[in-house]
Amino acid sequence: MFLGDLSDSNSYKVLPDAFQKAIKYLDSVDLEALPIGRHDIDGENMYINVMTFETGTADSKQAEVHKEYVDMQILISGNERIEFALKGKHPHATFYDEKDDYYLVESLLCTNEVTLSPRQFAIFFPEEPHKPGCVVDKPLVLKKAVIKIHVKCLK
Repeated sequence: MFLGDLSDSNSYKVLPDAFQKAIKYLDSVDLEALPIGRHDIDGENMYINVMTFETGTADSKQAEVHKEYVDMQILISGNERIEFALKGKHPHATFYDEKDDYYLVESLLCTNEVTLSPRQFAIFFPEEPHKPGCVVDKPLVLKKAVIKIHVKCLK
């Protein structure tokens, strides 16, 4: 997991080229005005999903895990807590969905958390379970973007 802030280039200047490409894209658009849905940056290699939803309690959610894509989760508005853990033998709740590149886990071993404010981002690498959209103080509607970066872009 990596934590950065789009407003502070020192927080991410050490990231590999694929992430710099993603950040350059984010800098080229008005995040607040970015329409909900998928937007291609580099086809299936890198794309962004923009969404809005209400935060919920962590115990009402299951963590997601990806195998082929890195998740770069950027908060646009609101605040959000994300629970996460290092990769490990977390008990699976679902089988791996190859088409959508994810499976869910029932619980996290050795849980950590990060709270995001607008323009902050968290990067979750393959096999790192993460539970986004958790409430911070009270439930609220947030807008966020998730850039999906295929692992082959990091080689």
